[in-house]
Amino acid sequence: MAMTAAVKDEISRLPVTRTCCRKAEVSAILRFAGGLHLVSGRIVIEAELDTAMAARRLKRDILEIFGHSSELIVMAPGGLRRGSRYVVRVVAGGDQLARQTGLVDGRGRPIRGLPPQVVSGATCDA
Repeated sequence: MAMTAAVKDEISRLPVTRTCCRKAEVSAILRFAGGLHLVSGRIVIEAELDTAMAARRLKRDILEIFGHSSELIVMAPGGLRRGSRYVVRVVAGGDQLARQTGLVDGRGRPIRGLPPQVVSGATCDA
């Protein structure tokens, strides 16, 4: 296992119990590993991760913290990818989740960078 993969695996196993920290983590993952897509006029959120543990954690946190169900898709290795990739996709309620995590504003316009509640939050939110 490469050093980066080992670090990612270790971080994904760390328990995070405070809700504010879990919200900040989900917001950051969706910002940096995710993307917004418009499908039939609705926002669909996808995040592509390279460890199954991190993908399962994101899926669980989206449901437990924000109340939105998501699907986990395993993409087999191919082309330039050597290992499996894991996509967490939120279709139903994607627009709500995008607002809750600060990916879009109240009018549905994309926001650059991390949401203010993460950037100006407590030390544990960083």
